[in-house]
Amino acid sequence: MNIEEFRKAKKELLSLNEKLSEIEAEKLVELQHDTSNQNTTNGILDWYNKLLNNLETSIDIVNIDECKDWEADENLNLKHSSGSFFQVKGVRASMSTSREVGSSGWDQPILIEKNFDGGILGLVRSYINGTPHYLIEAKFEPGNYNLLQLSPTLQATFSNIEKAHGGKSPNYLDYFLDYQENKKDYIFNQWMSEDGGRLFNKRNRGLVKNVEYNDIVKIPDNFTWVSLFQIKEIMKNQPIVNPHLARLIFLF
Repeated sequence: MNIEEFRKAKKELLSLNEKLSEIEAEKLVELQHDTSNQNTTNGILDWYNKLLNNLETSIDIVNIDECKDWEADENLNLKHSSGSFFQVKGVRASMSTSREVGSSGWDQPILIEKNFDGGILGLVRSYINGTPHYLIEAKFEPGNYNLLQLSPTLQATFSNIEKAHGGKSPNYLDYFLDYQENKKDYIFNQWMSEDGGRLFNKRNRGLVKNVEYNDIVKIPDNFTWVSLFQIKEIMKNQPIVNPHLARLIFLF
């Protein structure tokens, strides 16, 4: 879809429903039409498969006592030596009449993030040749299905942002550091809760931000531009879009 077609479709929607905002009208168009002028869906999959085939990282399952920089305290609670990231502790649920187990309740280990707030999930949105595009990453995580998952522009815990690991700052962090005071550029800016079956009281800050395309420097090889339509199409056919990106594209 070129810029003229995009503007025409948006204008028609706004004329049909005067209550729609500009962004709401654009998103309706984006979900039904491919607005990308950068990549085809097959091109994105080829890019993904090339990165996957060249990935040198491997994963081995090891015992907890072999994990570097992780240790258990006297109560067997597992924690990182820095005091950051998360701990593994136990919880006890009682009188759980609404659950399958009944009122007897249950005990289980659970992950407790430092300060409960996980981090930032940020998605850059830019107009390229007049139509909306989103900057995503093919991101490696040790527990990922297929090792690489299509992920938001920024996906980082506050411990990572504070470099508790001793490494470097994540890519594109600077674009999202103004989320508390900048109101005009964010089209979504809200805390999002996470899975309570394995994470205790955890939430992440979800952000979708309009950024001028010309302000974005040359992107790393594991980043690319996509449309909402392309993400939706890939989700229909491939299990390689991570839950954070899947949520962000439907929330704003």
